[in-house]
Amino acid sequence: MELIYKVKKPETIKRFMTENNIPTSILQKDEKNYKIFVNGEIKSRKDTVRKGDKIHFLLEEEGLNKNVQPEDYNLEIVYEDEYLLVINKPENMIMTVSKSTPVHTLSNYILGYYKKIELNNMVHFINKIDRESSGLVVAAKHRFVKFLLSNKLDNELQFSYKAIVDGILDVKDFDICLPIKKQDDSFVREVVEAGGEECSTRYKVEKEYKNYSLLDIQVTGKVPHQIRVHLSFFGKAVVGDKIYNKHEYPVPLMLCCYKTSFINPVSEKAIDLELPLPKHFTEFLKGIK
Repeated sequence: MELIYKVKKPETIKRFMTENNIPTSILQKDEKNYKIFVNGEIKSRKDTVRKGDKIHFLLEEEGLNKNVQPEDYNLEIVYEDEYLLVINKPENMIMTVSKSTPVHTLSNYILGYYKKIELNNMVHFINKIDRESSGLVVAAKHRFVKFLLSNKLDNELQFSYKAIVDGILDVKDFDICLPIKKQDDSFVREVVEAGGEECSTRYKVEKEYKNYSLLDIQVTGKVPHQIRVHLSFFGKAVVGDKIYNKHEYPVPLMLCCYKTSFINPVSEKAIDLELPLPKHFTEFLKGIK
């Protein structure tokens, strides 16, 4: 993999690397020089670049994740470039491997795809969504790209969700700012007065049905189950939630990460992605009488 930048002002390559947070530790190197090219010619960090030059940095391969077994799977790829991969994750798919789930996770499937395209790097998730949820998952193809995007969460990097919840909400547009904490000896989480992780869930009612509401949601924070916990705390649990909804539904969880927007940190290209409502959403809504 290589980083490709368009130079905006005259300066030394060493200064350019400092300003763009590019460490020499990630670069390929021969016996004498780092593999840095300007307009196709190899250069050293002492050399100067001019406005309009194209500078290429060749990155060291990371190697595939040692603890993840690559598996073949027909991934739904929504977007891909040299640095990023965006997948539409189906509901009820675990994202990362563990002792109890070493195979059949999104990590296994992405690594299987990397082998097909001969990308010898690890899987670096930018965002994570619950196993039961569906929707957009962004993965960086190198740890340095993840580093560049990591400072943009909740700022330039936005994720939006759709959810179908029980009942009609009195307040149609609201920001739930309540800390959440994991219960002792359990994966279940709950709202607490103190000692939890600070986070916010801003919802807006998009459409109301007989006994249900379709919400558009944005979150700040990275707390697992955040949307589900916040909404259930106010008695408007997500339909199909087998953990936080006291009503049982024979349907998947009605929670989907449907939209993301951000700037590619290397190419500076604006990326805006949006999914239609998932099939299980539309089928459920059609069945409401």
